[in-house]
Amino acid sequence: MAVMKKDVNFVFFILIIATVVSFAGFTAYYQVSFRNINEEYNTKLAELNQVTTDLLEKKAVLLQTSVELNTTKQGREELGEKYDVLKDERDVLQVERDTLSENLAQTRSQLASTRSQLDTATGLLAAAQAESDKWEGKYESCKADLESCEDSCTT
Repeated sequence: MAVMKKDVNFVFFILIIATVVSFAGFTAYYQVSFRNINEEYNTKLAELNQVTTDLLEKKAVLLQTSVELNTTKQGREELGEKYDVLKDERDVLQVERDTLSENLAQTRSQLASTRSQLDTATGLLAAAQAESDKWEGKYESCKADLESCEDSCTT
């Protein structure tokens, strides 16, 4: 029995050593696995931090673009309003110009008519002046004759 007890103790000893070796092997394996996982985690964390930084930069660019877009929209709206105002003014000025052109044409027509009337009146005035001069000459002649007659009669 002593041999069997010695063999049983030896088997237990071998089992304990096998268990210790397997625990040591599993510990080494899990430590290497943990180290690899830890390195992979750190790599992924660095990539995630880089992506976060890139996203923040893109967000800042997007905000700036959004501000510029709003500014551009506002400027476009202001230009649209100014365009509408200028278009309305242009339409009013065109109507005014057309009215003034019609008035100018009417005024020129009236001026031409008035000039022809003036020319006619000037001609009539000249004829009347000539007639008046002629009659004045006759009047002076008659007056002279009358005075000479009165002088002859009084003497």
